[in-house]
Amino acid sequence: MGMGTKLRQLMREKPFLVTPGTSTPLHAMIAERTGHDFVYMTGYGTSLTILGYPDVGLLTEPEMVTNARNIARAVQVPVIADADTGFGNAINVIRTVQNYEAAGVAGIHLEDQVHPKRCGHLQGKMLIPLEEAAGKIRAAIEAKRDKDFIIIARTDAIQAVGGGFEEAVRRALAYARAGADMLFCEFPGPDADYPQRFAKAIHQEFPEKPLFFNFSSSFRWHESPLEFADVAAMGYKVMIVSMACMRVAMQAIWDYATDLAKRGARAEKDFELRLTGHPTEDFNKFAGIPAVRELEAKYLPKEMFRQKYEESTGLTGQGLAGQGQ
Repeated sequence: MGMGTKLRQLMREKPFLVTPGTSTPLHAMIAERTGHDFVYMTGYGTSLTILGYPDVGLLTEPEMVTNARNIARAVQVPVIADADTGFGNAINVIRTVQNYEAAGVAGIHLEDQVHPKRCGHLQGKMLIPLEEAAGKIRAAIEAKRDKDFIIIARTDAIQAVGGGFEEAVRRALAYARAGADMLFCEFPGPDADYPQRFAKAIHQEFPEKPLFFNFSSSFRWHESPLEFADVAAMGYKVMIVSMACMRVAMQAIWDYATDLAKRGARAEKDFELRLTGHPTEDFNKFAGIPAVRELEAKYLPKEMFRQKYEESTGLTGQGLAGQGQ
């Protein structure tokens, strides 16, 4: 079963799907192992994590596709990846779709900003003409080799120059008519009004069209009563917390590095104590060192394998207890 087919099946089987945004294969592995049904590769997270750049269109298509490929290879669940604007016009979109599909992801989302784009919640967003944007979606649909590869059409119209809510609805309907598998609108805040009105408007013409929702990391969700189930009840099938893993990692690393600078070795010792018993305590085991050893036992000459493991010392990756040799 292809990953697009698998994701479509999950969408049929479950009331809704939700996952934290990931930037790296390690983030994706953790998302999978903590029970999430799919993985999302965030564009902003990729840009800041991989290159140290903000999300203003500086990341190139090969860099994004490479990250998507590495993430897809690291997990067994479907991956949805940010594909920005498709990195150009409709001709660029054709190659972008083919490259992401070859990378093994289940689907991508394409937005209607000018290229270079920027994060959907930053100022300065500008839109390409609707006819051109719809043409890019048609090109994306026709470029698919697997009919179940998912093309998500995203509009940033609400907060863009010359846009607004009605323009967002107009564009999303046009993208649905162009064949988009799913629709995605970036909303300006954590309230229910825009998402409810958008879903109602789309489902009047396309009652079965799946909708994608960004539980955006740019918003103050702790001030909103909305829960995932509330958003699903509006008609949204797939949800992401867009830059969740990057933000959690940033906070944790900042706090650890600050503590290490202040307290020296005591900070590391206290961290080791807090990590004891945690699922990520043995990073060698998490990374798959035992599986590597099994493959070596299968394929290496027996005497070479014996020498490697009987005449050397170190960590086994089988758990920290008793690993020192």
